[in-house]
Amino acid sequence: MADWRNVGNWHWKERNCLEWAKKYLEEQLTGVEVTKDGFTAKIDSVDSVDGDVDLNIRKGRLIAIYDVEVKLSWTAARGDDKLTGKITIPEVAHDTDDYVYDITANDSSSNKLPMKDFVRKQLAPAITSKLERFTDDLKKQNGSDMYIPDKSGSVSAASSNTQLANEFKQGKAGATVSAASADSDMGLASTKDSKFSTVSISQNAEFMCSAGDLFATLTDPQRVVIWTRAPADIQAKEGAEFKLFNGHIEGKMTKLEPGKSIEQTWRVATWPKGHYSKVKIDFDQQSSSTRLVLKQTGVPFNEEDATKANWERYYWNSIKGSFG
Repeated sequence: MADWRNVGNWHWKERNCLEWAKKYLEEQLTGVEVTKDGFTAKIDSVDSVDGDVDLNIRKGRLIAIYDVEVKLSWTAARGDDKLTGKITIPEVAHDTDDYVYDITANDSSSNKLPMKDFVRKQLAPAITSKLERFTDDLKKQNGSDMYIPDKSGSVSAASSNTQLANEFKQGKAGATVSAASADSDMGLASTKDSKFSTVSISQNAEFMCSAGDLFATLTDPQRVVIWTRAPADIQAKEGAEFKLFNGHIEGKMTKLEPGKSIEQTWRVATWPKGHYSKVKIDFDQQSSSTRLVLKQTGVPFNEEDATKANWERYYWNSIKGSFG
């Protein structure tokens, strides 16, 4: 009998793990204590965990997506002196390990400041060491009945695209890639401040999924955040504006045919101000895969190579690395 859960681990499957995260963080963080040089500091309680924690499976890959705010209560002591206070960690997220600790004390007198400073320098790093295990434990404790093991019993981990996304946010072009060469079509564009030549480019890519799944992967914000490794302001709605890679890519959806095509205006933040190219992406459903065909017009002439490289590296390769 076929396994009813997710045959072939192909289809998108999602689980809300917020309640698990609340219990996990309470167990892991309550009682964390450090002692050094006559000082002691301890987490007394986890007061709240608010946000989203989801575990996803797609094409055999287990993917954790979360972003929560955590609030804690602490006590510090030096000899007979004691001090209490709060810690707020505004962002515990799947795409960052650089945590911010907002530490407040219930007594701000000068003789208490060394204890607050001890909390910042010694207790906060101890909390970080606990949080660093969150992603792995989330997958291990919640993913077993979402995933159908292969014959070897192995489970594939989600691919990390953090470095790619960070480079794209900074406007760096990807390495030289094998991509379809630019069309011979040349054009001329102008903005308020300049005139410049443009070119058209085209690319093909094949994905081992249905056309409907690929369309959703490029338009559904819950999927887009996975392969961009950054917040995604996007929706599958004609006329809707979008921003990806922290605003480095922006544009507007002009025409959408689910499972068939996407048409949009598209620009890189470093392009001449106000200039948008036009992008059309067609999906050609094959027997066991989907062939994507991209045609882009209005690319500034001196941005041709970087644009081709970035489509290939930060879109197509990143999607394949994230979803298989």
